[in-house]
Amino acid sequence: MRKVRTVKMRETAIALLILAMLGSVDVASAGPPTEALKTSIDEVLRVLEEPGLNKPEKKHERRQVLVDVISKRFNFEEMAKRTVGAEWAKRSPEERREFVESFRTLLSNSYLGRIENYSGEKVHYNKEITDGEHAEVRTEIDTGQSTIPIDYKMENAGGDWRVYDVVVEGTGLVSNYREQFKRILRKESFEALSKTIREKAAVIRAPGAVPPRRAAE
Repeated sequence: MRKVRTVKMRETAIALLILAMLGSVDVASAGPPTEALKTSIDEVLRVLEEPGLNKPEKKHERRQVLVDVISKRFNFEEMAKRTVGAEWAKRSPEERREFVESFRTLLSNSYLGRIENYSGEKVHYNKEITDGEHAEVRTEIDTGQSTIPIDYKMENAGGDWRVYDVVVEGTGLVSNYREQFKRILRKESFEALSKTIREKAAVIRAPGAVPPRRAAE
């Protein structure tokens, strides 16, 4: 039972981060990293409450706006780089761009529906730990039935704190994907991995989901 709960919470961690300010939230030891998270969450709240974007015909537009907000706070390039490890250095700039975009699309399409179907989870910011240009914001999700620890690892990129990993009950989002990708890379190739991610992102797309952008965009 605990394993099922852990997997489910790991899958929804990004959505819960974005939704944190939609419930009552306690903030402790708030510094620049925590404030950066709150800024993005406030912007998501504004989008969700915007009357002009709540019409059925505006669903695609609203999702694109949400993706843009999320992309500003999540460093998808750093996340993608960490999921493939040493393989990253072997790839051309074009291959990297395409991989990052496919990875971003996969995560975005996976979590947008959960963001839009928020059901009242509460988030408590318990602690912020900084070490130079890196930080960890420790939170707890109160589902009403249980409390789940979720930590956000962040990096200061040019004065802007961005998330590069989410750890749920001790299991990191990046390490989870890295293990999956490692198996594919061991048996096949980087090209096969990129294709798998693109196909998976396409399969999970629901009506109104955000399509992949072209690498040049």
